[in-house]
Amino acid sequence: MLMAIGIIAFIAAAVVVSLRKVAAESALQAQERRKREAHFAAEAGLAEARELSRMLLGGQRSFTEVMKSLGNQYNGQGAAGYVQGEPGLPSGLPNGNVFPWYEAIPWTPYTLAAASSGTAVDSDITTAFLEMNGADGRRILDFPAQERVLYRVFLVDDNDGDDRRDQDDNSRVWLVSVGEVRGRDGTQPQRVIIRALITSGAAAGGSCSPEDTNGAANNGEC
Repeated sequence: MLMAIGIIAFIAAAVVVSLRKVAAESALQAQERRKREAHFAAEAGLAEARELSRMLLGGQRSFTEVMKSLGNQYNGQGAAGYVQGEPGLPSGLPNGNVFPWYEAIPWTPYTLAAASSGTAVDSDITTAFLEMNGADGRRILDFPAQERVLYRVFLVDDNDGDDRRDQDDNSRVWLVSVGEVRGRDGTQPQRVIIRALITSGAAAGGSCSPEDTNGAANNGEC
């Protein structure tokens, strides 16, 4: 009898350990999947912000007017319309200088899910749930809805040598894109941040910023 109880206890313990390992592996894979989704969202936001910057630039050499346009779009204050008071943004008064972060694109859902009415994301598709169903007319259960994937993009002047970070003097600015996957019930989100130093393309040259002094080839060119 005691031997039977011991065997049962041993089997139960083995099952519990196995379940914990499976749960840990599942959580790890889910975290990796969310990280990739956040990265894809950040890339999408960066691509959209590049096009937005190009349109706002309108053939000009300097991004100064782009900053003003983004400031007006954010709160109507032009060059002073940068994001303030948000935790995590490195804006403040270091050495007496303000580092404005202009919001190029607000939080935007990067979703593939249909609306509650069944309307597809693609506005050209009018049949309810058409994109969500397979060839047999049944719902695709593993369709990647991405219901809580978002991105947000900022435009920040590079360190171009002057004391004004709300003016562009070398036809270069940073685009900083944040991709985020939000969990359910207030769980910690997964974030990925990427950035790109872009140029107006209309300038023949211009001074190098300290961040870009060595260039991609690390040879002093920029």
